[in-house]
Amino acid sequence: MNLELLHDFYKKNNLSENDYFEAKSQISSLNEVATKDIDTIDVLTLDKLIVYLVQEEKNTVQSFVVMMRYFRVIDRKDLFIHLTKYTGMLGVIDNIIDRLEKLHGKEFAKQILGNYQAPYLGVSPYELPNYAKNLVELLEKNLKKEEVNKVLAGNNHGIPEKSLLPEKIEYENSKSLEEYLKGRHDRKILELEKHLKENTVWFEQIITKEVIDFVKSNQEVLSAKLVGDKLYVTKIPYDTLSYLNEIDKTRKRYFACHCPFAREAIKAGRPDLSKRFCYCSAGFAKYPFEVILGQNLDVSVIDTVLGENHLCQFVIDLKNVDFKR
Repeated sequence: MNLELLHDFYKKNNLSENDYFEAKSQISSLNEVATKDIDTIDVLTLDKLIVYLVQEEKNTVQSFVVMMRYFRVIDRKDLFIHLTKYTGMLGVIDNIIDRLEKLHGKEFAKQILGNYQAPYLGVSPYELPNYAKNLVELLEKNLKKEEVNKVLAGNNHGIPEKSLLPEKIEYENSKSLEEYLKGRHDRKILELEKHLKENTVWFEQIITKEVIDFVKSNQEVLSAKLVGDKLYVTKIPYDTLSYLNEIDKTRKRYFACHCPFAREAIKAGRPDLSKRFCYCSAGFAKYPFEVILGQNLDVSVIDTVLGENHLCQFVIDLKNVDFKR
């Protein structure tokens, strides 16, 4: 273990000594359970440690935060990224259920869902497709297609509106939406270049020159392209470097997929998870533009890796929407 690096991290980020001692206790405990230096474990051992946390009812958000902080400071990017496969599902199903209740009422939502249970933190990523499959089937059985799409296409990751206010200001200072989108793309490229220079993880992935070149080649990636009254958005792959280097079609789709509920279904070759669930990702794509434009927007799925495509593409309808031309 390298608890000195962890301590330095807590000091640098003005976190309390009590928080550090709790983190130290947790890492030390996991180190004992691993029966080897936790700094040297692989992802399979990390999976076993998470099973232990679940069994001991210690699978809290704070426990995962501590692990992610620790693996970040010791530069185990592989373990940090692996943990995002668990945390990426946080709140998603709960927020979809909340949206169902808001759109159709709590009583009707209760009738639709019956005994359905949302996944718990620490559930194996390999089991997540079943939670998505069961939820979509319940929705499709009781709602029209358009209603299912609307329920799924929300801000299901609970992104705070205030976090997008700097982009809203950028839009307001732009002459047109088209100019803003170009500027947004340029800013994202600069952000990636900063991570490359500092050798730091950007969300779930390692940034290389190849990754940056991929983003540079398509304004739809990390921004959008305006064509008439439609915004086209292409999702950046979850693991762009592996995606670019992969030849196998299934594994390429697997590396492209961000959704923790869909990735393992792709990898296992399971066709039983409805492509309609990708409206959840469509909601993620449109939400920033809803904040920027200050209006609710309609979105459709064009391509999805749950089908035979290698990337996910969405189109946001701006017809009858007021925006700078």
